[in-house]
Amino acid sequence: MESKMIEKVSKTFIKPSSPTPQSLRLYNLSSYDQILFTDYGSMAYFFLNHPNHHIEISKIRHQLHDSLSKTLIHYYPFAGRLVKNDYIDCSDQGIEFLEVRIHCPILDILKKNTKSYSIGLVFPREMVPKNANQESLVAVQLSHFDCGGIAIGVCLSSKIADGSAATTFMEDWANLSRLSSHVPSPILPSDSHFPRKDGTFPLPFFDYKNCVTRKFIFPAKEIEKLKLKANESGIDQPTRVEVLSALLYGCAMEATKSTITGGGTSVILEAINLRPFLGLPQNTLGNIYSFYFCINKDEEEGIEFPALVRQLREAKLKFKNLPREKLSYESQMMELEKCLKEVKNSSTSNIDVYYFSSFSRLGINKVDFGWGKAEWTTMLQTQSQEMYLFGSIDGNGLEALVTLEEEKMSLFEKNQHLLPFICF
Repeated sequence: MESKMIEKVSKTFIKPSSPTPQSLRLYNLSSYDQILFTDYGSMAYFFLNHPNHHIEISKIRHQLHDSLSKTLIHYYPFAGRLVKNDYIDCSDQGIEFLEVRIHCPILDILKKNTKSYSIGLVFPREMVPKNANQESLVAVQLSHFDCGGIAIGVCLSSKIADGSAATTFMEDWANLSRLSSHVPSPILPSDSHFPRKDGTFPLPFFDYKNCVTRKFIFPAKEIEKLKLKANESGIDQPTRVEVLSALLYGCAMEATKSTITGGGTSVILEAINLRPFLGLPQNTLGNIYSFYFCINKDEEEGIEFPALVRQLREAKLKFKNLPREKLSYESQMMELEKCLKEVKNSSTSNIDVYYFSSFSRLGINKVDFGWGKAEWTTMLQTQSQEMYLFGSIDGNGLEALVTLEEEKMSLFEKNQHLLPFICF
């Protein structure tokens, strides 16, 4: 079915509009970059065919090619190639740029319960597999639909950018596309803050099978109800992210307990941007993030929502009070492994891991290439259990993109603690 829906139009490589100086040819990976897998993060932006912003696809193509080429002058490592998990050869080989036509209305993709494979149509699919060491570090796909709508799907190697850095790149590209006078000014630290190490290997990653992704929209008024509920239980000024992460995590735990026998232990890992902790500007590129975590053992049945909010807040405060050398992703992963080893030694239960990250303050859905802001922004489904928060289209609520194993998702999306707070 997919082969009939999608038609390849063209494939090219976009190179920096000016050659990268020889003095900048070698860009060392930091120790943070080295421990991550060679897979790709992803982001897709969907634009409807609004009559007031209609532009011919040929003009859109030229505008994107030209602005991307100029942007890469400032993001020259993105156009290079990874060498032995050690450095990037900034050889200006370019970013892969695909163009396809998808034979369906764009609104079919944007439906609430759209199957995950349909979302995947707007991404450069050959870039998604892991361990693509010799491939383009960034790939872009321009998809145009029969109705006139378009989507821009981007895959970025985890070796060069975390969520914050990827957002900075997309904002600079979009701003230069819309305003030719815009001058990107990213900070490229290479390994100056986190020197690379010899013999560094990626840390363990928790994979799951048969995962599906669903989106859930939380209106502002419903989020306020959750905050009030937490506040009434003695939690001072709970944030939107705190209450939603607790709600989603709690519902996921309930779904898991209904699908396994013998109990289980759940872990939530919440990503945190380290730039403010290290005094680095937001436009600093690379992987500069870490995480804090909570572990709930199998004997801790039926944890109430306020208790989860409190638990997550305490974990974050504990993280903030760590000495600088203990803040790193690597240090936190080692601490997590130590804790999980203790759990395994004291119990035979299953261990379920959830990754949580909020993009709500990064302005991802405000990207504007010159024909208006995106109608929807999303990410590609992975084979791990993940929960991402984005700002909603109206700018007031939040949207959660949740990936779980299929059996768990069938229970999660029917959870009576979740349903009152989402809109359909």
